[in-house]
Amino acid sequence: MTVLTRMQRIASRSALALGLVSAFALGGCASLFPPSADALAKLPVVTYPDKPTGNGDYVYKLPAGQRIDVRLLADGSALTVGADQTISTRLGRDLYLHKRWASEDGRRWVDAKELIGVNLTVRLPGYDTPGPGELHLSVNRKAPR
Repeated sequence: MTVLTRMQRIASRSALALGLVSAFALGGCASLFPPSADALAKLPVVTYPDKPTGNGDYVYKLPAGQRIDVRLLADGSALTVGADQTISTRLGRDLYLHKRWASEDGRRWVDAKELIGVNLTVRLPGYDTPGPGELHLSVNRKAPR
């Protein structure tokens, strides 16, 4: 496994900590239509940074303005020193997540990919890119339909 491939895997895992990517990754597990707003309103809401207790279904809320931590890790046999850092960011609007579905108000649900776009770019130092490497996580709100 190359250092680039390893760093890409590490970066991907770090992005999963944000919670947004995990909502999109479950896309194939749910039906094509969101559960009804009434059904989702009956589920308990777990608000970040809390974690769900038990095995029951729930809605996960990332609140606007609250610090959201993302852990970045770098390790491997090619490195003499690993790295483990936590970075923080904040959302401009509340974001409710249920499996592959997302909502900004907890009432109108859409496929999460229609509401939020997530892109992770990894650039390592090299011949074509001399200088410091970069992990760039871009999270963009899409205009709701």
